[in-house]
Amino acid sequence: MTAQEVTETLLSAVRRLEPLIREYADEAERNRRLSQPVVTALAEANLFRMYTPHTLGGLEVEPLTFYRVVEALARIDASTAWCVWIASGNPVYVGRCLTDQGAEAVFGRDPRVVTAGVVAPYGRAVIQDGGYMVCGRWPYASGCHHCTWLFCCCTVYDGDQMRLTARGDPEVRVLFVPISQVTILDTWEVSGLAGTGSHDVVIEQVFVPEAYSGIFGAGPPPHSTHFQGLLYRYPFILASALPIGALALGIAQGAVETVMELAQTTQPAGATALLREHALFHVRLAEAVALVRSARAWLYAAVQQTWEAMRTRAEVTVAERADVLLAGANATRSAAAAVDLVYTAAGATANYRRSPLQRALRDIHAVTQHIATAPSQYESAGRMLVGLPPLQSRILL
Repeated sequence: MTAQEVTETLLSAVRRLEPLIREYADEAERNRRLSQPVVTALAEANLFRMYTPHTLGGLEVEPLTFYRVVEALARIDASTAWCVWIASGNPVYVGRCLTDQGAEAVFGRDPRVVTAGVVAPYGRAVIQDGGYMVCGRWPYASGCHHCTWLFCCCTVYDGDQMRLTARGDPEVRVLFVPISQVTILDTWEVSGLAGTGSHDVVIEQVFVPEAYSGIFGAGPPPHSTHFQGLLYRYPFILASALPIGALALGIAQGAVETVMELAQTTQPAGATALLREHALFHVRLAEAVALVRSARAWLYAAVQQTWEAMRTRAEVTVAERADVLLAGANATRSAAAAVDLVYTAAGATANYRRSPLQRALRDIHAVTQHIATAPSQYESAGRMLVGLPPLQSRILL
């Protein structure tokens, strides 16, 4: 299939699953994890395998397809979109550092495999014969309850001595562990994105074979069979982290659609006309739509430009990376502003638990707290635009 056909197939799957996702959204909030019928349906639709290589049975989609699918899911339910974004992005983010043996075991054996994990190096991996002894505790392990494998990032130790890279930095490795060897702590008591199940996870003295690990941020190992496509040479921060901007836009788009529907039948207290007749509502709605559409146009154009750069010259310049970073941060902030506008314009009814707008408000402000589009990324983008290294140079360059 062509890239356009793959995109349409995936977006059609999202539309088909919309009633099911909506049916279980409240249950996911209560249980603080996605409901199993939704997880199963997402897996059967290959939505967890968008960035998995063709050679491992995945779709290996282009980045803009990934962004569009994540946005389409977030329009329905942010927690569902978040879990798909995380799991489907893992192959290009951390999976590509695995050997063929590890990649085939983690991503290739089970067509319904789901991965989860945390990139912050909160753990310790002590060198052993043939692998590493791992221990640590990691917060924010989104989707840990429904995953098959969990990856963790660890600082490497040789005995009590921290191992350093050639640059003098601590060596950080990604290690994949079967979920059966992981303890999930019940810590995810939050306001927004409650259904993501982003609990703390603990690994206590688990041996991980060398083949199931790799250097974080590195490309595919020598002689790797599976991660040779153009997607796996594209900057992984653009491929798998910055789709959070599209996720934010999806939340905002859903909120805009909700308030437009609400305005057709709602009469504000003390008013004689429906909400749709009020001038201030018209202004706020138009402002929200402008924020969402303009942010989407910039983000998607920047992503496509960098992908075309990879196709034509096999690299993405620092300025082009800065453009996507800035567009992603702008999309998140613009989406939050749009949700604030329509929530306020809807009046007091938006505050009820039954209103999708109150969930959109909580979810969007949880998204704004993520490091991928935090205010510090504006500083990084600005530094890159004037020729200075970004704050997180190992990730962004």
